Amino acid sequence: MEDIINKKLVLDYFSGHTTPLQKKVVEVWLQDENNHEQYYEWLHEWESTHLQATASWEDAFNRTQHWVNEELPASPPFVSIYHNRGWWFNFNHKMVAAIVLIALVGASVFGFKDQLLYKTVRVGYGQTSQIALDDGSVVALNANSSLRFPRFGFGDGTRTVELTGEADFQVKHSPSHQRFVVLTPKGLQVTVLGTQFTVFARQRRSQITLRTGKVALQMSQMPQEPAIIMKPGDLVTMDNVGKVTRTHTANPDIQSSWKQKRITLERTSLKEIASILQETYGFQVDIKDPELANRTATGSFPARNADEVLEMITELFDINFTRQENKIVFKD
Repeated sequence: MEDIINKKLVLDYFSGHTTPLQKKVVEVWLQDENNHEQYYEWLHEWESTHLQATASWEDAFNRTQHWVNEELPASPPFVSIYHNRGWWFNFNHKMVAAIVLIALVGASVFGFKDQLLYKTVRVGYGQTSQIALDDGSVVALNANSSLRFPRFGFGDGTRTVELTGEADFQVKHSPSHQRFVVLTPKGLQVTVLGTQFTVFARQRRSQITLRTGKVALQMSQMPQEPAIIMKPGDLVTMDNVGKVTRTHTANPDIQSSWKQKRITLERTSLKEIASILQETYGFQVDIKDPELANRTATGSFPARNADEVLEMITELFDINFTRQENKIVFKD
């Protein structure tokens, strides 16, 4: 399929110059989500040179509106509805069809425009990725994380990105002093002008560690509360019930040691390590002994892959484990 699909074929597809067989090949290729990014890049390029073209969804939507406004009775007489069941039955079905069609067209338009205007980078288990944003800022994404940002640059407004998972940010200060905002799923908003910080936004908690500069934290659940102003070395954590704690760390780089393919522990319990294994590698971890789950360890170790991490854990805690596919059981 990859040998058949090329840029010229897809551009011809946009122009309507493909044969029925070529059109079918492109549609089959589009069923794979991994090809959507390339599709939208070529679509943007084609639309940039065909500005006079009107998107087909607009024609469909306008035709539907015309049909609803001009062809359907605006206010049918009550007596006619009561005595003519067949007419009312047909009217109901036409009205329902129109509403459903408008809803479907609207939803598809919104989804299409959203995918066209915004780009989402997703990183799988056991992987990391580095993203260079249009403004010169650099984002390192940890495993099992995603970042959503404007596809064609931030423009003159606030530079806003959406993070799920874990990322390290090196934000470049803009000449116009544009704010850089990181939004997380649990409503934590990080606002900066130019700084370096790490954001952890997973199911078990949200956490921000500041290395340089200054950031302001705002919780969407408490919009009236003043923002928390962080200084270098500050570590702010919000748990699942919304409780916020603020501490200071002498070595904030520890929170982003995963960029160097390392795992750093500071009196970290085996239970906490089990959560890291789940978030980073997709494992389901079971610890049979509660006392073992609370046992802690400290140190910095290589973490190039899951096997290396598991070997480190067994030697560090002097324990055994069994593994069946993605399920791991630790035993003392």
